[in-house]
Amino acid sequence: MTDSDDTTTLPALSRRDLLGGATILPIGAADGQGRGASSDPVLDLFHEWRVLHAELDAWQEDWQKKEGVLLRTVGMPRVLVPVPGKVEPVSACEPAEIDELLEDLPGTEELRQRLHREFEAHRRRWEMAAGAIGLGQVEERVDLAWDRWGAITETIWQTRAGSLAGAAAKLAMVLSAGQSRSDDDELPWPPLRSVLADLQRLGKLPDSVVSTSR
Repeated sequence: MTDSDDTTTLPALSRRDLLGGATILPIGAADGQGRGASSDPVLDLFHEWRVLHAELDAWQEDWQKKEGVLLRTVGMPRVLVPVPGKVEPVSACEPAEIDELLEDLPGTEELRQRLHREFEAHRRRWEMAAGAIGLGQVEERVDLAWDRWGAITETIWQTRAGSLAGAAAKLAMVLSAGQSRSDDDELPWPPLRSVLADLQRLGKLPDSVVSTSR
């Protein structure tokens, strides 16, 4: 459940940022040097990480589309609470918010009960519509994929790279997670991009290994 009616429900902001980041990750490293020979365990892990990353991107897009349909047709569950002293009623997106808004106001018990009933009715309409378009299955699949993606990520950090390409893959992952855009000029991103370029030059790695543009 979100806190407003104009945002979609995502697992976490950091997850959305990672999938929509400004860095294209070096899949060429895994395909060009790590596959087949399997000389660098980081590259094998990285290939799996990158494939799952792409799948998550597609599933998140499907999730957002389905929630967009619900927002347009049903609307995010909420009620408008008339609060004395305020010109406009206040939107409550959780049952607890109803009680908080009316907490210190005497004689509002009947109003609270009515608003709670209205909210529950709206939430049931949302849940029924979500079930009809399969939103729950997408949510479950995304959550399971995120768990797997996080486990692979942690394993990569704990695995020693066996080549410059593996080190470049690790560094590109950091850039993907941290940069707001491919030319982010805030520290530490320019120096890290410089290090990645050095790894490319010293290892004679193809451009696809270290590309950081969309």
